[in-house]
Amino acid sequence: MAVVAVTAPTELLGVDPGKLREAGLSRRKVSTLRDLAERLTDGRLNPEVLNSLPDEELIAELTEIPGIGPWTAQGALIIALQREDVVLPGDLALRKAVQAAYQLDHLPTQQEVLAIAEKWRPYRSLATSYLFSTAFEPT
Repeated sequence: MAVVAVTAPTELLGVDPGKLREAGLSRRKVSTLRDLAERLTDGRLNPEVLNSLPDEELIAELTEIPGIGPWTAQGALIIALQREDVVLPGDLALRKAVQAAYQLDHLPTQQEVLAIAEKWRPYRSLATSYLFSTAFEPT
């Protein structure tokens, strides 16, 4: 498997898509990453503006890009932008972790996760990260 190190959108656009495929990315992921890099490079997306948007507006902007859904956008809010009050209700690992932590007899729906997560405000990102870490601990 090839290793491709890219630190800027313009660098990504300079990488042969075949190299990205060799690194293990699907054609769809390569297409999505290149589309995102093009938008960041040509000004259709401005990182400073994006960073200043409320969470829901930023999610709406990012999900306009084919291949980026709510889960990816919410993950970007937590990881890349370090927003403190984000939860990924559709993530299966999080739903299973919530089920275990709250001793539920069923896998919670996204709406149930959101309802439970209300108690975690304004630090839902921290709670989400903690629960993710428990989902991957050896049992």
